[in-house]
Amino acid sequence: MVIIGWLGMGNGSLVIRAVYASITIAIVLLVAKVLAWYVTDSPSILATMTDSFLDIAASFINLIAAKYALQPPDNEHRFGHGKAEDLAVFTQSTFFGLSGFFVLIVSIKRIIDPVGIEENAFGMVIMLFSMLATTILILYQTYVYRKTSSNIIKADRLHYSIDLLTNFAVIISLYLSKKFNSKIIDPIFAIFIALYLLYGAWELLSRAFHNLLDHEFSKEDKEKLHELIFSNPKVKGYHDLKTRYAGRQSFIQFHMELDGQMSLNESHKIADNIEDKIISKFKGAEVLIHQDPAELNEAKQFSK
Repeated sequence: MVIIGWLGMGNGSLVIRAVYASITIAIVLLVAKVLAWYVTDSPSILATMTDSFLDIAASFINLIAAKYALQPPDNEHRFGHGKAEDLAVFTQSTFFGLSGFFVLIVSIKRIIDPVGIEENAFGMVIMLFSMLATTILILYQTYVYRKTSSNIIKADRLHYSIDLLTNFAVIISLYLSKKFNSKIIDPIFAIFIALYLLYGAWELLSRAFHNLLDHEFSKEDKEKLHELIFSNPKVKGYHDLKTRYAGRQSFIQFHMELDGQMSLNESHKIADNIEDKIISKFKGAEVLIHQDPAELNEAKQFSK
């Protein structure tokens, strides 16, 4: 299988198994929350139920994207297929944003026209079960992300972390609604959940959007690169540094300025040394270094 052949048995299979685990948990939670919503008619449970439904759709998208993104470079895609991860995250965040708006509208309508919640205790039990299942999934996703650095798993883990908080908020909401016999506490909590969903969707959307448009590395990462390049005392400077991400794959290229009288063999060894140091800090990076004579006065697109 080409996926496993490129990334190695461990990484490729771990990402795929994590996506299957996400799909399984999402289906189980959706069934439980549909039952809880039917019994309680709670807007906050409706919010998490809608989210679970979208989790399933997003996880199937992740599965397709992961299988595609993990394929090795080929003649038609010589930089690899990593941007499929960013496209999947972009699609996920769009789904999450739409679900946030839907829940927001339903919750506002419930405040305008309040309806009491039935069987609060049953709803709380279901949400406690959801928290337990979600916690187990997040722990597994954390393990997989540490092994693979997959953006798909990172985005999914972030979303389920939000789910964990929202499930806890629903439990508090149901408890307070019962305690104070209130019809508006639950929709108020649902509004906060919806706003949190919208915030999480925006965070994912902006990150994926930057990667799809080949946004440069952060200032901190560029400072690390600067230090690594000048770690060799024979390097006199560099220019036209270009960096980008495609999924979890990073790409780094620049012109390195060396003594023009240096032999090709020595300049090549220095470039290899710098490349090894960069890859040690930016795991799996594809590094392209062009050696220039420092004395050469050529047009530079970027000073650094």
